[in-house]
Amino acid sequence: MIQLDLTVALVMLAVVVLFALAAILLRVLDGRGFLASVAVGYSIIVGGGLGWFIIVAVFFTLGVGFTLYKYEYKKRMGAAQEKGGARNWPNILANGGAASIFALAELFSGGLLFAALFVGSMAAAASDTVSTELGLLSKFKPRLLIRPRSPVPPGTSGGVTPLGFVGAFFASLVIGVMASLLGVIPGVLLPLVAALAGGLVGSVADSFYGATIQRKGFCIVCGKPVENLTHCGGEPTRRTRGFSFVENNIVNLLGSVTGALASLISILLLMGH
Repeated sequence: MIQLDLTVALVMLAVVVLFALAAILLRVLDGRGFLASVAVGYSIIVGGGLGWFIIVAVFFTLGVGFTLYKYEYKKRMGAAQEKGGARNWPNILANGGAASIFALAELFSGGLLFAALFVGSMAAAASDTVSTELGLLSKFKPRLLIRPRSPVPPGTSGGVTPLGFVGAFFASLVIGVMASLLGVIPGVLLPLVAALAGGLVGSVADSFYGATIQRKGFCIVCGKPVENLTHCGGEPTRRTRGFSFVENNIVNLLGSVTGALASLISILLLMGH
């Protein structure tokens, strides 16, 4: 729990804005994403402090780095993120919205509870992003999480690969190490357990939600399977399963919250509560 004066608040705002401007200049963030990232980032740095914001910056850098890795190859597969991998406002809110709420709660209450939720949500978001991007490069065809014997095309929501699980573990470990070094959660064991539990459970949950409730359909123009509401220049798509309103960003948000809860539960169990 921290207390702010006007000078500190302005310095924190400058740090967040400069980071977002750098992302704009590097073309990994679009205009509306800039506004969303400032809102999310400022909430986190005010609520939790600089260490919390550094973890968000590490998550963002990890996600962008793995998205751009072999981007042209992923693009030829038809599975690369749109706009060169630049993040937009729904993506920022889906991956950082829950974390910003936990940080603001930390501002008013303090304690280990919201720190654990924050680390878990960040680990889940990082794990999902890295596992997805690495999974696209897997030599093994993805399998649907809920039907492991069913191969699916690369990039299909709910599809998993061994390489993707390695990516999820790596991203979780990075967030856990940073949480320990920055003192977001005290000690070494607690932050590592919190991040690994949140990241691995969150990424698996994300795949589960993607396989079960995320919107699936096809383009009425080209006939390709799609998950978006529109395709081929804005033409509407036809839903075949899942819920109409559950698109990828909703799934990411649900995965982030699930990871946060898994992180909190793991710490409570470890501490004997």
